[in-house]
Amino acid sequence: MNKLTVAKAKQIIAGLKENAAYAGPSIRDDYMLQALEIALPVLEQQEKEGDGWIEWGGGECPVPDNTRVQVKFLDGYAPVVAEPQYLRWQTLGLGVAGDIIAYRVIENDGREG
Repeated sequence: MNKLTVAKAKQIIAGLKENAAYAGPSIRDDYMLQALEIALPVLEQQEKEGDGWIEWGGGECPVPDNTRVQVKFLDGYAPVVAEPQYLRWQTLGLGVAGDIIAYRVIENDGREG
């Protein structure tokens, strides 16, 4: 599987905008453009940081269900979890030790599940 990079995302965004200007956007292309524009800042941050950590300020779980991620809590604890959909991603904003402050996706390391 090819990994989406900032350069590739920008290239696809430009192509989608060009197609939309020429022929009008299809619903599928419009959704893809929206998704890439949402993903672009995350990709830029990942490439900037180099170690894969993405700062987190709270909200809905940012990764698909059953994606292996390492999460960093405010208290410094940084476990790897296989079912991130069950974590509390919403930050309480009270300096609670269990608030997630960063995460990174763990690439396929050969493990099953």
